[in-house]
Amino acid sequence: MLAWMSENSGALNVALNAAMLGVWGVYLQIMVTSYRRQRRSSILITRGAGHGIRSRCLITNMGAEQVYVTSLLATVTAGDETREYTLTDLRDLPEDLGEDPHSAMRQGSLGTGRYMDLGHFDELLKEITRTDPDFTRNATIDTFVLTVVALYGTERMPVGATRSFAIKKDEDGNRQIVPHSVETRQMRGRRDRKTLRNKLMKHM
Repeated sequence: MLAWMSENSGALNVALNAAMLGVWGVYLQIMVTSYRRQRRSSILITRGAGHGIRSRCLITNMGAEQVYVTSLLATVTAGDETREYTLTDLRDLPEDLGEDPHSAMRQGSLGTGRYMDLGHFDELLKEITRTDPDFTRNATIDTFVLTVVALYGTERMPVGATRSFAIKKDEDGNRQIVPHSVETRQMRGRRDRKTLRNKLMKHM
């Protein structure tokens, strides 16, 4: 009887140890997953100060580390035609960039919780129209998609975010900027990051 209990006690201890290892393995996996989520980039593209076309376009870094915004891409649709522009190259800048050079240049590093003010939506659209007047000669821009391309931490490939807006008229004929979705789509997957890299190479 004692021999039987001793043998079963040893087997029970092995089973308990294996169960404990399994539990700790699960906890470790949860901790690693949570840590990775906390360290992922998170860039918000938002509309501020109203709903009209004169509302402001803001980019905010909500990640745990600073990001370096390298390029801003605008994809616009007028009628049946769609074109893409890099907003960082549409205008000549003065020597004095003011108190917020990052917003003036539309490039630079953003710490956690810091934002970049790109100006009014209608000013961005006017820049595109002035740059490419033939594109909007016969149709007005009705869709505006902003894509942020950035470098994050020690990542070798760029990360990014994108958000699409519709340009509509209200009952009084005033133009409104209306997001197509509630959230900003984060571009962190391998395929998205390859797409961002190709876009950067295209606009170099």
